[in-house]
Amino acid sequence: MRNIRNPNRGTYLPGTGIVLVAALGIMMPSEALARDSPMEGGRGVTAGGADDAVPETGGRNSGIVASRSEHMRAQRKLDAAERRHEVLTVIGARGSYAASDSSMGDKRPTPFLQQTQTTNVVTRQTLADFSPQTMEDMAKYVPGMAIGNNFGGTQDALIKRGFGAIDDGSILRDSIRMPIGRNYQGDTSERVEILKGPASLFYGMQEPGGVINVVTKAPDFRRWGAGFGTQWSSLGGGNGHVDVTGPLGQRFAVRLIGSYRNENYWRNFGANRQILLAPTLNWRQERWDGSLAYEYVDYDNVLDRGAVFAGSNPISGPQKRLDEPWTASFGARHLIAGHLGYRLDTHDRLRLSGGYNRDDYHDRQADPSSYSSRTGVLMRRYRANGGTIRANGSVAFDYLGDHTLWRMRHEITAGIDYENRNQDQGNFYQSANQGGFFPANPVYGGLAPIGRVNAANSNLQQNINSASGYVKDNIHLTGSLIASGGVRYQWFGLRYGSGIPFVQTTDASYTKPLPFAALVWQPFRTISFYGDYSQSFGANQLSAGSVLEGGYKPTTGREFEVGGRYEDHGLTADFALYHIRKKNVLQAAGLDTDGNLVQRLTGLAGSKGFEASLSGALTRHWSAILAYAWTDARTIRDTAATEGHQLIGVPRNSGSVFLTWAGNLPWRTITMRAGGGVHLVGTRAATLDNSFQVPGYGTVDAFISWTVPRIFSRQLSLQLNAVNLLNQGYIIAPTGSAYRNSWGQGRSFAVATS
Repeated sequence: MRNIRNPNRGTYLPGTGIVLVAALGIMMPSEALARDSPMEGGRGVTAGGADDAVPETGGRNSGIVASRSEHMRAQRKLDAAERRHEVLTVIGARGSYAASDSSMGDKRPTPFLQQTQTTNVVTRQTLADFSPQTMEDMAKYVPGMAIGNNFGGTQDALIKRGFGAIDDGSILRDSIRMPIGRNYQGDTSERVEILKGPASLFYGMQEPGGVINVVTKAPDFRRWGAGFGTQWSSLGGGNGHVDVTGPLGQRFAVRLIGSYRNENYWRNFGANRQILLAPTLNWRQERWDGSLAYEYVDYDNVLDRGAVFAGSNPISGPQKRLDEPWTASFGARHLIAGHLGYRLDTHDRLRLSGGYNRDDYHDRQADPSSYSSRTGVLMRRYRANGGTIRANGSVAFDYLGDHTLWRMRHEITAGIDYENRNQDQGNFYQSANQGGFFPANPVYGGLAPIGRVNAANSNLQQNINSASGYVKDNIHLTGSLIASGGVRYQWFGLRYGSGIPFVQTTDASYTKPLPFAALVWQPFRTISFYGDYSQSFGANQLSAGSVLEGGYKPTTGREFEVGGRYEDHGLTADFALYHIRKKNVLQAAGLDTDGNLVQRLTGLAGSKGFEASLSGALTRHWSAILAYAWTDARTIRDTAATEGHQLIGVPRNSGSVFLTWAGNLPWRTITMRAGGGVHLVGTRAATLDNSFQVPGYGTVDAFISWTVPRIFSRQLSLQLNAVNLLNQGYIIAPTGSAYRNSWGQGRSFAVATS
């Protein structure tokens, strides 16, 4: 018998300690707090839509975004008139929800109208206004994204164009693949970029639905500045942050971000706590440039198994939890990332980039196992991961060239990469099923966090090594026509096993060439059309506490896509039609008698759909974010009970409408922003055989903020955010089981000052 404790719990400040974090900034001299501080509305200065216009203050993107020193050298060659034009562009773009370029598709900034695949960007201004708390909130602003099995609200699980899961490898931080867990940190993030469709050409083993990259804030080479602030929640508690950045001589710049969070959970008990520390050092010297970043996160978060369904209805509402106060996921995460770049000449450059991250993870679960409608009793058991190490390491060497041959411009990206992904789980604990719990009138404390070692589920070991070479050439055939072609040759080897004693069940390797082709036609200055073909290839990965039914195979996919884009005066819009086929789809198929999640590989699944979005300025004062997706994602070839049915968690219709007003008030040149909107999600299948579904929902969010440019030589901002204003009760994440379905957050308010 063993009681799992929390060996990684940090030393948390009391509730009033949040104020002490913000007070650190007050002690700084006023001259250190520049008017253009690094925290504007709690985020970085660089505006969305011109995220790379001022490289010194834009987001960091190791291995993707062109280095700041390269931009600096290019800018020094411009004359004074061009430099004045750059300043006007940045100022005019502030407050924009539109992004004029993205680096996701080509590992270099590519103008919106010339991109060869669908790319969506959640800009700095969107993050500042709506203050998303997790990666799942990005689905509100991007078409075609839904929430999958998020393991009780503790993991990022985003479904893109019908495909995606917890551990699908599709979430990157500055191009470094992240382990499962929560990978979005609002204090360190500059913007979020989403590349739709298969992204294996540059990003290796991926789902065919897309890949997501969180771009973090970079140091400022121009001047010293600092920001500090707090956010208080109506639920109780809140967070505080400090952000300091500036140059160290001519060659170095540094940024240090720290934050502390202690906030009550939105249901009847629990709290989320976190300590974050993130230093970054950038360097430049003549043709060289580099960066080195580290992030440490100590976390202790609520693990909430959510709703239990009897038939098509939950047995209780979102007000009362069905688990225990000791349920949690906790641990410590370390991330180190860097790059080294060298410009050979004005047309060629080399870049070496890489990173390593490690998550020392633990959890405790009060897991529901069965429910009797006759007696009203819910059977539960204690389950726990006693200690899991999840680590990823990667390195990539890239050549980026820009040449003219036979009067045609060639943008060439070529490289090689290597990656290792490792999961090493210790003992898995489980108790016997225990009754006496009535969801209609819950009494807590009857289930103790004590269990025996489950030998079959313990000692899970999974190791994936992969190596690849790739090349892509964007050929500007004419001033309005771009042909793009590329290929990746992918190899990976996987070893998988579990149990006490350890039994290795998989030891295999696979190779596959992955071609890419695209055509972009821009007949007008503001309009372009595109079409592309791409493939995906990757390893199916099992998570702790799950078993595979049947033999193992890698997953492959392909997509055809066509679309169009519009961009003019700070407004962008696009639409896309796509058709995806994926083989060997890892799907949830219920629970076995021991409470393990059963997974199996369906023979073939498909997704087809239409997406449209509009972002940016409508008038001088009004901006908008509009998104809509129609998605038909189904099992095409599998057992008779599942063929033709919808894939789990994918709504046929979803969309969002957000409007924002921005302008100046007559008092002390105060700037005000106010906005809000609705996010709508349709009905979703909750099991492979579609035996029951979870209903659709709509949530309303709103915000209002005021910024005073100079008070005692400092800029002051005040912001109020409202989430789920109408307090809609809804299921955000069906999981394939009647016993584990996550509720969406109820109504809450947050007041932030910075």
